[in-house]
Amino acid sequence: MNNLCTYIAATKGAVNAVSVESTQSFDKSYKDQDIVVSCIESVFQFSNGVVIKYLSESDLTDVNEQTCPECWISYEVISESSDSNISPKRKTFINQCQEDFWLKVNSNLVNG
Repeated sequence: MNNLCTYIAATKGAVNAVSVESTQSFDKSYKDQDIVVSCIESVFQFSNGVVIKYLSESDLTDVNEQTCPECWISYEVISESSDSNISPKRKTFINQCQEDFWLKVNSNLVNG
């Protein structure tokens, strides 16, 4: 359980190796030059003491259903025990499709 993908998968309910004990979410949406930007920040605390911060930001504009809309997603290890040594400490994505693909490619690490 020292790979960040394990914790990201757990936030989505896709793995039981670690469990989310608590989640705090904050809506930090804003308007920039008449464009509404959805901005969500969440902090996940896991049963083993690890704390991960999630940030997602996207424009609320019309979306073409045949393309994956651009958004900015990041995960960052905020706190961990001395023996967990999670890697990478931070991961960013430019859209949901990229995140899904990364999780799929790394699923062998999540599922052991």
